[in-house]
Amino acid sequence: MPVPRAVVAAVVAASALPAAAGSPQAGGGYCLLPDQSQLPVPNLIATASSLDWIHPHPPPAEREPADLERLDFAGFPNVSVLDVAGRDGRPEQKVITTFTTNVDKVVTLTSEAAVSTDGGVTFGPPAATPLRESPVELLDGRYFATEYYPERTGPHTASLGVLTSDVADDGEDWLRSVATLGTPDELLPGGAAHGTPVQLADGTILITVYARYLDTGAYQAEVYASSDGGRTFERRGVIARPEEAGYGYTEAALAQVMDGTLLAVIRRDGGGYATLSQARSADGGRTWTRPAGLRFAGMDCVVRGVAPRLLLMPDGMLVLSAGRPDNWLAVSRNGLGYEWGEPRVTYHNRDGVWDTHGSSGYTGVAAVGPHRLIQVVDNCKLAGVRPDHSLDETACPAHGRFEQGGRYAIKRRLYDLAPPAPGRLDLGAMLRRGDLTVSTTMRWTGRGRPRTRPAAALDGSTRYWSSAVAAGGPGSYVLHLDRRYRFTLAGLSLRPGHPAGARVYVSRDGRSWGEPVLTIAGRTDYALRYEPISADGRHVKIVVEPSGDCDEEIGASCAMLNEVELYASP
Repeated sequence: MPVPRAVVAAVVAASALPAAAGSPQAGGGYCLLPDQSQLPVPNLIATASSLDWIHPHPPPAEREPADLERLDFAGFPNVSVLDVAGRDGRPEQKVITTFTTNVDKVVTLTSEAAVSTDGGVTFGPPAATPLRESPVELLDGRYFATEYYPERTGPHTASLGVLTSDVADDGEDWLRSVATLGTPDELLPGGAAHGTPVQLADGTILITVYARYLDTGAYQAEVYASSDGGRTFERRGVIARPEEAGYGYTEAALAQVMDGTLLAVIRRDGGGYATLSQARSADGGRTWTRPAGLRFAGMDCVVRGVAPRLLLMPDGMLVLSAGRPDNWLAVSRNGLGYEWGEPRVTYHNRDGVWDTHGSSGYTGVAAVGPHRLIQVVDNCKLAGVRPDHSLDETACPAHGRFEQGGRYAIKRRLYDLAPPAPGRLDLGAMLRRGDLTVSTTMRWTGRGRPRTRPAAALDGSTRYWSSAVAAGGPGSYVLHLDRRYRFTLAGLSLRPGHPAGARVYVSRDGRSWGEPVLTIAGRTDYALRYEPISADGRHVKIVVEPSGDCDEEIGASCAMLNEVELYASP
């Protein structure tokens, strides 16, 4: 059961003791990350807006909380961006930040959610939500999320709460069901389903779980797969097994990266600090490379961290978010994650006593544009509970030394990622202003597909159904711009997760097209891919080749244009 706040209030004074001064700090080869990019031309560029509050709402007037305000628990944040359609059918976003409001203990979890409709710049007041982990949009038109704690139901089975919402509800109404998890080994109680689900092109839903087994008693990170829409899951593979006494693998972030392989970044526990490792699967999560310690390019040190989050941006850059100590981001420019560069601290709330005091290091990260992301953090790690039922606030004592104060709070920052070249044309904004018109045969839409329409190819989203689609044959998509441009680069995402082809033409008069300036054949996209072009004109035509094995609701053959970007010289 949750710890009642009245009970918590009675013991708060006993648990607010400061940690001993002079506690040892990290050493022994652990990475110490900078607050700013160390690159002369950074990929992760200056914040697009200043640090801002999500909770409390409105922002508190006082720097330090009163005793009872310290019982307003908020921590372990997540963030999701849902593609929705406005009343006029225009593409819009709903940014949902969720956070835990109970103490850090295995109890019945309580959470709240705050919503932004302006790309994460401002958030409304939080309200209760059943969400704990971030939801994703499935191919069948539902939003999908899991609860946090599986419950062992037998030697080889567990149950896990699943939350779904119809796209038409925009994530407002969540239906709870219970999924069955099956595993070949003999389970012990404990563990969690941590991380954002991934859906493969064949419809398989993957989730990551950490669990303990009778043979070792230690936690291992695993991936479970569902082929029936989330009703049942079977263990598909083990990402990381405990190989050393006293160590285990817990929280895992999972992403399908630019080459279609699965990358997992995993928390490894057992030493003085939690550290991060990574592994990769080329067969849909069945087998994994041996976990190796995550490393930053040019830095010979061990990366500390908890609760990693992976995000493949629409522009193809892969972002890693984690923390403890502090909160930080790192990027893989080619979207593969073999090499991580430009690590930088994004938020800290240090007290000068112990470097893991303050923020929990748990973060959420999501794309709010093709080159912009939101990261959410907490200010103070949630209190635990001691055996005598008093609060354990060792990680965030009320001693008045924290840089950002000792309040349990959720904050956000927005970051821009450097585009692949100068001269990006904001085609979506040009369309809204009337500086661009589109003529196209790619006008298929369907029930429950409010974002599938011509404008979706210019909306900055590479989610599957945020696309322009033609049913039954090739698709033609022509952009008529306000004036002539000297084009230097084209970014295209075709049908995500499926081989597809396209040809790009440029014309000065919109009638004479000549030879294609770019030809793509049999390419499988998971985000935008950029190709150099050299052409002068005012009209750009994209002919998308038809592909088979299409979604049943579209038909046997279809052409899909998921996203377009164009770059031009000044």
